[in-house]
Amino acid sequence: MKSIIIINDQSPESEHAAAFALILAQRIGVNIIVANLPVLKLTTDEYGWTDTLPEIINAVSIDTKMVKNLLERKMLHPGFKPVIQELSFSCENGDLYKLASENEILLVIKGLDEFLPEALLNVNLAINNLLHKIHVPLMIIPSSWSDNELKRMVYLTDLRFCGLGMVKFLANLATCWDANLVIAHSSASGLPQMEINQAEEVFNQEVSHNVGYKKLFLNMLDQNECIDTLEVVVSEMKADLLILVDQHFHFNFLTQQYFKDKCSLYKPVPILILPS
Repeated sequence: MKSIIIINDQSPESEHAAAFALILAQRIGVNIIVANLPVLKLTTDEYGWTDTLPEIINAVSIDTKMVKNLLERKMLHPGFKPVIQELSFSCENGDLYKLASENEILLVIKGLDEFLPEALLNVNLAINNLLHKIHVPLMIIPSSWSDNELKRMVYLTDLRFCGLGMVKFLANLATCWDANLVIAHSSASGLPQMEINQAEEVFNQEVSHNVGYKKLFLNMLDQNECIDTLEVVVSEMKADLLILVDQHFHFNFLTQQYFKDKCSLYKPVPILILPS
């Protein structure tokens, strides 16, 4: 059965993210693996970890505070009750890859204090140590986000390269909340801009028709360099989940803007980073 991984570094941010992870697991009907990890280093060239924990030995319960809270909360829910496993492992000996190869992992969820000066570095560390090693989507949950509800998911991409499989994955996620899923088109660097009529034709015939989600929409972002894309997506479009492809379509610029320069200007929302 499919599972989601919750990264537990014993921080308040990971506890906060776990609360949403449980809601997500209950809605989509998947199990939970709590991965007890060492604390990320904040200064390193090789994006390593600090202290090394023992390798995976089995799925014996370790009974951390997070798991006890999750077990209590899941029993209060009248619907699906996910199986919750807890594992302690390092990231330096292939444990993440082993975990993913032995389980069908849907995505990884990690909490983050988005207002820390090193927030952007923490995001990059998480991408290198998690997403790049097991090649599944990584969801970053800001510590100040408390809605626990997804109503408008915005996928920032170039429509010509949005990836039908990715859109189907996102549509399945959106279905759990009956949420709007918006493809916000912004032409990739170096490529010609798409005319609105051309974009609508591609969207209707190649994307929407094959995905079949009734709340899938297209939004053509203004290509003017002076436009603040984050302000448009998060504030004007009222996204409560921002979806980006790792290292593609202005990814580095937007994440730097979000976590380093302008996070305090917006109501922070979760970011789902898709593998490239």
